[in-house]
Amino acid sequence: MNDSPYSRPEMAAIYDRIAAPFQFTPPAQDLVKILAPREGDTVLDVGTGTGVVGVAAKKAVGVAGMVVGTDAAIEMIQFARRETRNLLVAHVPGLPFRAESFDGVVAGFVVSHCESYVDGLIDIIRVCRTAGRVAMSAWGSLPNPAAALWTDIAGQYTPHEQLEEAFRRHIPWDAWFSRIENVAQALEAAGLSSVATETRYYSIRMPTPEFLTSREASMQGLLLRQAVSLTQWNDFTTAVSEAFRKKFGEAVEYRRDVHFGVGIKLR
Repeated sequence: MNDSPYSRPEMAAIYDRIAAPFQFTPPAQDLVKILAPREGDTVLDVGTGTGVVGVAAKKAVGVAGMVVGTDAAIEMIQFARRETRNLLVAHVPGLPFRAESFDGVVAGFVVSHCESYVDGLIDIIRVCRTAGRVAMSAWGSLPNPAAALWTDIAGQYTPHEQLEEAFRRHIPWDAWFSRIENVAQALEAAGLSSVATETRYYSIRMPTPEFLTSREASMQGLLLRQAVSLTQWNDFTTAVSEAFRKKFGEAVEYRRDVHFGVGIKLR
């Protein structure tokens, strides 16, 4: 099984069509505001995905500035918006840039994916110029009733432990970064100064079929599909559709909290 569902073109397409506009665009815009790049700055967007952070950053730096986006999955980059044309496949740690290459660096929901968040942050900070700013975001811990219902039904077809392990393998530091004090601790430990954190809240609403499609494209969805027979998979999709129709109707609505952290590189 691939390490990431987004290394599959069909899953990257679902992310671009559903997750990016419904879940990731508003936090991306806020992340750039928190970074506060100036017109003419050069900004690196680590883990750009389909480019929602990069689009916001490009608007902030203007025609005189430049935004570079990196992502580990070329399949995601292929869906990136036209505004983010400077794109390349790269892992973190392992960014292919010299030290002090950018005026600012943003990492939207990506540090929690690193095998070692410390190594990832150190590499991100390395490519930022002295006196530049680094900003990151991570999901908080508000309960998600829609995700919980999907997981409960999926657990009737494959053990919950396997689903949880698949998620942890894909995003090993998700639970740790869901505590805002850990965001500050990580940024300070990696070497940033004047670290500031805050939590913002977002209301997410999307058509129920779109939510279910996005869940099927998740790491847990891929695991479940591989673990069961075609008949069981069809039974599951019928059961989960009926359960969601009864509980949520035509649209799924829930709130998510997002932690933001920003600091200055002084050395």
